[in-house]
Amino acid sequence: MNKVTHPTFRSLPIALIALVAQSVLPLMSYAADTRTVKIASASTKNVPAWSKAIKVPYRSWIPVEKPHQVLLCVHGLGFSGESFSEFGRSMAGHGFAVYALDVRGFGQWMTNRKDDRINFEACMSDVEEALRSLRKSYPGLPVFLVGESMGGGIALQATSRNPGLVDGLICSVPSSDRYAKLSSELIVGTRYLMNRNKQIDITAEVLNKTTSSQKLKKQWSKEASNRMKLSPKELKQFTDFMKGNDDAAALVDKTPCLMLAGFKDKLVKPEGTIDLFNELSTPDKLLMVVGDGEHLLLEENQLSLQLDQLVTVWIKNESSSKHRGITAHP
Repeated sequence: MNKVTHPTFRSLPIALIALVAQSVLPLMSYAADTRTVKIASASTKNVPAWSKAIKVPYRSWIPVEKPHQVLLCVHGLGFSGESFSEFGRSMAGHGFAVYALDVRGFGQWMTNRKDDRINFEACMSDVEEALRSLRKSYPGLPVFLVGESMGGGIALQATSRNPGLVDGLICSVPSSDRYAKLSSELIVGTRYLMNRNKQIDITAEVLNKTTSSQKLKKQWSKEASNRMKLSPKELKQFTDFMKGNDDAAALVDKTPCLMLAGFKDKLVKPEGTIDLFNELSTPDKLLMVVGDGEHLLLEENQLSLQLDQLVTVWIKNESSSKHRGITAHP
């Protein structure tokens, strides 16, 4: 089952980096596109004809040449699909069609008062609808679901619910095992009892533990597409949702999975991600703990060259295996 124990995980990246070094892939040109719910059926000159709209707010990065793989990305708490911009550009440059949707309550959902609050069940429906739409738009191509932090939990649970829609899962720091978890939950619980709908500024709590860079903290706090004020009701819903990741991991029994964690993560314990990795039932799974990685590994311009290469090689290898009919979905 490829079980990983905590004392040995520090040395894991060395072997994986050696694998990545065997294949350096040339970049291709791509076209970017941003759409909202209202203009979901619109098109632009730069977007190829085979790129179809999905019915939730999203961004896309599409290679000019017809792609052979499709990625659907789900962002972390407080961010939006825009946080995958660098990742999307890089992956499109490798020939993948990349889409990043906004989770309910974030990004472009904030402009619609009716949908400007977190709703995980609605989000799960959004992800399923997007996966079905992408499969229809790109018939015969493998579709990979990518998620980080909160988005990693969403991607993990969406895969467990819809294994036939996901050919591969890339799950970055999806664990609910956070540092100072008990004290944070006590604070949220107290605020919930006082006024469950009053907004709490989570900027310091999230950003201080997400990165040690003061420059990045200032940059992220000013990004208009980010949302760093949430109600106790929303934070409780987030906590309750993430607790379901262990059960979801056990249900992922065939889908190939690449799981990622940052060794220097100050928000989510790497050990929690390792535990989730061990819970995965699928035999086709790979874990990478990034030695100098903090909380974000894929979003907000945190994608390193080595991780870029690892992800690219893994996607191409899994796509090739699927084409030979030996992975999860024969």
